[in-house]
Amino acid sequence: MKFDVIVIGGGLAGCTAAACLADAGRKVALFSEGLSLHDATDGPASHKAQAHSPYAALSAVAAKGVTVFRGDSIIKADWAEDGTRIIRAFSRNLGDEPLEATAWLLATGKFFSRGIISNMQKVFEPVFDADVEYEADHTKWFSPDFFACQPYEKFGVKTDAAQRVLKNGISVENLFAAGQVMAGEPMTDEDIANSGKAAASQILKKF
Repeated sequence: MKFDVIVIGGGLAGCTAAACLADAGRKVALFSEGLSLHDATDGPASHKAQAHSPYAALSAVAAKGVTVFRGDSIIKADWAEDGTRIIRAFSRNLGDEPLEATAWLLATGKFFSRGIISNMQKVFEPVFDADVEYEADHTKWFSPDFFACQPYEKFGVKTDAAQRVLKNGISVENLFAAGQVMAGEPMTDEDIANSGKAAASQILKKF
């Protein structure tokens, strides 16, 4: 399957970017494995939860022509020999069916949605093995002040000024990031949406 852009993550950042790209005439696919932390903040019966449910957001982008793969996730990628470009990728549900795109957008969130994973030795990004900014000493991942901003909240994928993902210290030409998966201060909903818009803008500039 071939697309102009494949967005990985169906939360606020991913859906915002997908909508912007579709509005610009790009052929877009979006992979949404499940709930994001943003979607899970309220009970299922609340008005806010219904308005912000993944089903409403995914239906909205699908109405714009985005091909939505619900309950699926990208699990591995084939890279150019120099490691600076994604050639194709594969999803859990599609098996050996290759997915090709001019550009890719990583918007998988942080720990809750497993966009970032940690063990006792390191913090890592599981799909592309992107560079992750984190404190090497795991005893410093938490603050003793329960109400303080916790250091681990700043951990995330390293990006350049164009929101391209870094891998082995080098910008990946066609892989961008948006939302909480990126390293830095915790984001508000407005920040997350704006990062999706910014990533879409960078993709449209370059591809």
